[in-house]
Amino acid sequence: MKKGKKTSIIIVNYNSRPYLELCLQSLLANTLLPYEILIIDNHSQDDSALFLDKIKDPRIQVYINQSNLGYSKACNQGLAEATGEFFVTMNPDVVVPEGWLTRLIHHLEINPRTLIVGPKSLGIGGSQWAGPLSFSSRLPAADRKFARLYHRMSEPAKFLTGCLLLFDRRLLRRIGYFDENLILGGDDYDLSLRVRQAGYELRIAKDLLIRHVIHASFRSSDPQENERLATVSWRYFYQKWARELKEYGWKRLFEDEFPVFPGEETFRALPVFPGGAGR
Repeated sequence: MKKGKKTSIIIVNYNSRPYLELCLQSLLANTLLPYEILIIDNHSQDDSALFLDKIKDPRIQVYINQSNLGYSKACNQGLAEATGEFFVTMNPDVVVPEGWLTRLIHHLEINPRTLIVGPKSLGIGGSQWAGPLSFSSRLPAADRKFARLYHRMSEPAKFLTGCLLLFDRRLLRRIGYFDENLILGGDDYDLSLRVRQAGYELRIAKDLLIRHVIHASFRSSDPQENERLATVSWRYFYQKWARELKEYGWKRLFEDEFPVFPGEETFRALPVFPGGAGR
C-alpha cells in the first residue's frame, strides 16, 4: 500500500452508545494507517447524541439525522461525505485489534478481482466464523494467533456480513452504492450478490479476527418498529432477487460450495455452526 492513502471509516449508529464508545476506543488505539471516522447517527433515542456532542477529536466527524433514514441510506450519506481512497462501513458494536486495517487493505490490493474484504469474527456464523479452534477469549491474544497461523491468507466467499466491510472506489464505480430500499436487513446479502453477479469476488481475510455483538442496537430499540422495518426491507430483498432465489435457492446462492455466476470457482464448504451464514 502506498503511504498517505486515507481510509474513511463509516459507522451508522442507532441506540448503541455503550458499544459505540468501545468501538471508537478500539479504532483510535489500533488503526495504524491514515484515516477519518464518520459517524452517522440515525436519530438515536438513547444518550448517543449527548455522547457524540462531546467528541472533539479532529479525526471524527459526526452527523446527526433528524429521522431514522435506514441503514443503507445512512451508509450512502457517509460515503458521499468521505474523502478517503479506501472505505470501511462498520457497525458500532464491533471491536477491532491492532493493525486490523493494514491486513484488510493488503488482501484487497493483491487480489484484483476482489471488490470487498471482510474479517473473521467472534460472534457471527457462516464462512466468517472464527471456528472451533483453541484460542483465548480475549480478542488481542486470539487475533495474534490468527495473524500468525494465517499470515496473509485469504479466501473467496459467497457472502460477507455487513458488520465490517472494506472496499475502495472501484466498488462504487462498478457496482454502485448501497440499495436504499434495504432499510433494516438484507443490505449485505444484496451487496454480495451484486458483486458476484458482476463477475467480481468477495474475500475473507483469514488473518484478522474482530469481535462483533450481533444486533446490539436492537436491545435498546422499539421491538415493534424493528420488526416493521425489517419486514419491509426483507420483503423488498425477496422481490428484487426473486428470479435468482427461484432458480438457485438460498443455500446455493449463499451457503454451499458450488458456484452460481459465470467465472466463480468452487468455494470452501461452510463449517457446521448454529445459525448458518448469520441470516
